[in-house]
Amino acid sequence: MKCRVTRQVPTMMRIALVVAVVHASPAEPLPSSLLGGIGNVANTATNFLTSAVEKPRNLLLNATRMTTGYIDNAASKGLEFKLKRFLEKFRTRMRNGITELGIPPLEPFTLDEIDIDTDNPEIGKISLVIENLELRNLSTFLIDRAKLSLIGPTITINISIPEIYASGHYNISGILGDTYPLRGAGSFQTTVRDFRIYVNTVLGYARGMYLKKFDLDFSLRAIKMRLENFMGGEEIGQIMSKVFEDLTPEALDVIKPDILPPIQDYVASHVNETIHHLTMRDLFHVLLGKYEFGDITHLLIP
Repeated sequence: MKCRVTRQVPTMMRIALVVAVVHASPAEPLPSSLLGGIGNVANTATNFLTSAVEKPRNLLLNATRMTTGYIDNAASKGLEFKLKRFLEKFRTRMRNGITELGIPPLEPFTLDEIDIDTDNPEIGKISLVIENLELRNLSTFLIDRAKLSLIGPTITINISIPEIYASGHYNISGILGDTYPLRGAGSFQTTVRDFRIYVNTVLGYARGMYLKKFDLDFSLRAIKMRLENFMGGEEIGQIMSKVFEDLTPEALDVIKPDILPPIQDYVASHVNETIHHLTMRDLFHVLLGKYEFGDITHLLIP
């Protein structure tokens, strides 16, 4: 799995976002008998993908239950309230940006280009390029959980976004499994529903702040998409888009072990660049609302 994300933003704020979209269909028009069997193919693939991700998903849930008690015991309600207030303050600043830190407006959020190349035995060999990506509604995120523990110290955050609207240009090619060639290029519009993000980080200090541990996970409940020129035909493109609307949440879980590590490394490295000149005291003052964003500008890397 190769993944590259490009956005022209200041060094202060670089955000990596990977959108994995999998589509498939034969290169030639499908015969009616094959079109009639698409539903069975979709059901079979869904059952297989669900089985493939069930074990790692259960392991993650069990690990979360084991660690949650320790984090909750060490985090007071007061710290939780102040961390939520910090996130709420950040949310209100997303539309206009945080000029004192050189952070541009994040609503809408734009990316110049995303390149994804995957060769997964369960999914197939797929190449996807997304250009001029625009994401809307990120500033409507809800804070499901925010814990600040003095053990570590550890920060755990769960947020959800009811709906995200995405648009841009795509170019996809490859083969789904060993069966269906893929092709398509043009504009697209997508609605992602119930997008959830989990972040858990342990902070460290060694001549400056850094992320000693950084875990990231995400999921989505459903996706609707409209792809221009997908598979070269309106009817086939609509049918196969509907199939992969149903399959994408499970397919994303299958390829997630490949795409998450580079995302985590990218985000962690740039966060470390930003917070390296902070002390633990500085960071806690920001999180707990004792400092405004502008109060630490001189401590951050320009």
